[in-house]
Amino acid sequence: SGSAAGERQAVERWSGTTWREEEAVQVGYRQRATPTTTMRALLRVGCGGSARGRHLCTSSGAALAHARLREQLASVKQQLRSLETAHPELRESRDGLEDELKTLVAANPDLRSERHASDAFAPPKLHHINVVSREVTGLLEFYRDVLRMDEMPIEMFPRTGMTAAGAGSDVPISFTTDGHMQMHLATRDLGVAFRSGEAINPIGVGPIGHIAFRTDDIDAFKRHLDAHGVQYADYGTRFARDWHQIFFLDPEGVIIEVHAVLR
Repeated sequence: SGSAAGERQAVERWSGTTWREEEAVQVGYRQRATPTTTMRALLRVGCGGSARGRHLCTSSGAALAHARLREQLASVKQQLRSLETAHPELRESRDGLEDELKTLVAANPDLRSERHASDAFAPPKLHHINVVSREVTGLLEFYRDVLRMDEMPIEMFPRTGMTAAGAGSDVPISFTTDGHMQMHLATRDLGVAFRSGEAINPIGVGPIGHIAFRTDDIDAFKRHLDAHGVQYADYGTRFARDWHQIFFLDPEGVIIEVHAVLR
């Protein structure tokens, strides 16, 4: 059947050797009318359906597998909010990803407590720390080779790039992960705020550019900031095509990012 063929294709591509093939599978999943079979294939192969899948879950590659599952999980959750009525099978995909994440990570506590139960958004969870430098090769080598973090393929982070008007940024950037959080290693860009018409430059002053958290409802979180009198720079999708990002300052002037996955 067509579903079986699609599932076999997902397995074959996931078992390949290039990250671009893996990205093609993810794009194909988003475009399918019935994505459940493809997602099941990714889950099975990710932790045992192939030699590569077993390697991801039994060696240092597990950190990268975990980071990839987190990104997939966030994407599926967002799709569920907008497409659940038309595509109820997405709930099954989400449940499968959550089960896989719990298997891969021995402890994955839910940070939501009773005092946050009335919030319209999930409590933001640490996602990444951004470090800026004039040249990122040395940073990448340090976090990858010394701290033994896994380098993440750039294809996992679709970027918007600089607009014709100069907003946003297209400077070189690298990504690493320990499986729980990420390091975003960016080339310093002093002109981002000026070009974008914003008051905060998240990749201008270093070495720590910003500390980033992820929530599930960026509009609800912006209302939360408004209620607390916290001003923020709303960059939207100027940096990342699939993330809505806002930036603000903590009481000591550290730049904080909060973002939500859009798709």
